Amino acid sequence: MGFLRWTASPPMAALVTAGLFIMMAALIRGPELNLPKPKPYEDVVVTFKPELLEPHPTPIKPTLPALPPTEINPPPRDGAPEGVPFEPPTGPVGETVPGGGDLVISPPLIKHSPQYPQSCSAKGVEGVVIVQFDVTPEGNVINPQIIETVDRCFNRTVLATISKWKYPPARGGAMRRSNVETFHFQLVD
Repeated sequence: MGFLRWTASPPMAALVTAGLFIMMAALIRGPELNLPKPKPYEDVVVTFKPELLEPHPTPIKPTLPALPPTEINPPPRDGAPEGVPFEPPTGPVGETVPGGGDLVISPPLIKHSPQYPQSCSAKGVEGVVIVQFDVTPEGNVINPQIIETVDRCFNRTVLATISKWKYPPARGGAMRRSNVETFHFQLVD
């Protein structure tokens, strides 16, 4: 069986190949089509109109939804009588987290300044970038989002910088805190 296959295959392959070449030659030699002659390109005039763009598009300010007030009953303080209302601690820099409790957004323990991006410097772009982020109970920055920016060339630097910040751990409960920071970028002559 193998001998017959080896002896019959080459002549069959040659016959099929020859038949395909004959069919292709017949297609090439087919009837002539009467196509119109192409026009010379001298008559074609191409004009380009520059697209007018706004020099600096106006940034869209997103509106943040108002959160409904929530009641949180903190655990009683050590040594405090039962009927004395609890007042959360506040500092000159920190703000009390909405909803009560003794969660205070303090200034970061580790704070890095962002590098001025070369792409922004080359374009001569200056301005403000506002970023919103959450702080975990351990003090790590998560979910950073750009709220407002003068140019997208600042975004990567600001997000990378804010992710390296470290806040003091939360006191009085394991809640996530939100914060907003503003970065000012100005070229120095």
